[in-house]
Amino acid sequence: MEADSSSFKIILGSASIARRKILAEMGYEFTVMTADIDEKSIRTEKPEELVLVLAKAKADAIVSKLQSINNQEKDAETTIVIAADTASKSGIT
Repeated sequence: MEADSSSFKIILGSASIARRKILAEMGYEFTVMTADIDEKSIRTEKPEELVLVLAKAKADAIVSKLQSINNQEKDAETTIVIAADTASKSGIT
């Protein structure tokens, strides 16, 4: 099955090689854009909450970047932002 991303743009909000590989193997064309956030300043008690908060912070930072870019362009296309984070028992990975 070949992915069709012609009707929208995909932004991978991660520098993760593994995440890039997954999207590429699925046949998607995408752009990598990293979030400029201080992950160490974001803390929660539970690791499962932390990964959600970090992923949302990354997505919000990227959306903010895109909005300022799109304000300068006339024809902004529909964009999907994929942001994620992981945690292990020893800490954030």
